Amino acid sequence: MKNRFFLILILLISSNLLIGQSLKNVSKFGRNPGMLKMYLHVPKNLDKTKGPPLVLVLHGCTQTAKSIGAATGWNKLADSLGFIVLYPEQRMLNNVSKCFNFFIGMKAKKDKGETASIRNMIDYMYNKYKIDSSMVFITGMSAGAGMSNVLLNAYPEVFNAGALLAAPPTLLDGLNETSTIIPRIVIIQGDEDNVTNPKMGEKVLTQWITKNKMDSTNLKVEENFMGNNLLSTRSYYNSEKELKIVMLNIKNTGHKILIDPGESLEQGGRSGIHTKDIDFHSTYWLAKFFGLVQ
Repeated sequence: MKNRFFLILILLISSNLLIGQSLKNVSKFGRNPGMLKMYLHVPKNLDKTKGPPLVLVLHGCTQTAKSIGAATGWNKLADSLGFIVLYPEQRMLNNVSKCFNFFIGMKAKKDKGETASIRNMIDYMYNKYKIDSSMVFITGMSAGAGMSNVLLNAYPEVFNAGALLAAPPTLLDGLNETSTIIPRIVIIQGDEDNVTNPKMGEKVLTQWITKNKMDSTNLKVEENFMGNNLLSTRSYYNSEKELKIVMLNIKNTGHKILIDPGESLEQGGRSGIHTKDIDFHSTYWLAKFFGLVQ
């Protein structure tokens, strides 16, 4: 029994080391007024003959770039589908809980603080990896979703689409209210979330419906989504019948990332305190929504 315990411990440590080795720290990416860290996952077999897509993944409070990468399974998909993953990371010096400061004006306004730092990370990626500017996406969990929402509103011309997981509704004035470019959006909300509750999710949805000037008649409701009785969706279309917003609601679920651990392309994610296995790999589904899955 004792030997078995040490074997499990060694396997866990080895696994964590592999996770760490898969991320590259970029210490000099340009101006960094928000004093954030930058990490990358670049597939070894990346096709360098064309500009790759880029996915930004922003962690929640108490998380790190490594832990959100392991929890979501974005690195596995990047290796299989040929895109780069960028992980901004908060410092405890900025926030003791390692939350992105999406709620502080000097940190979360266009071209200011943490918002500017992440924008400069994207510019670094344009210059270093010649990424496809039409295939830049962003997703975040909790506080990371709050900061993702800030970035989507501050720089809508940068992102093709975004996904907000358990997002707080806080948005500051002076982001970019006049832009005619509006990225496609997914909002994911658990009905038992005590951190960002369902009312907050509805407020985020209302923000994007208002921004798109949506006609509520162009709405499709689907229960038992993808054959999973825990999931339901509301899909909103513009006047040209283009899908612009998807609200994914999850029953019996709190402040969690949805996963389906396994080896196939459609499966992934890692069990832990920030995840819930409901046989639905939300990361793969988001990759399809983004257009990364052919």
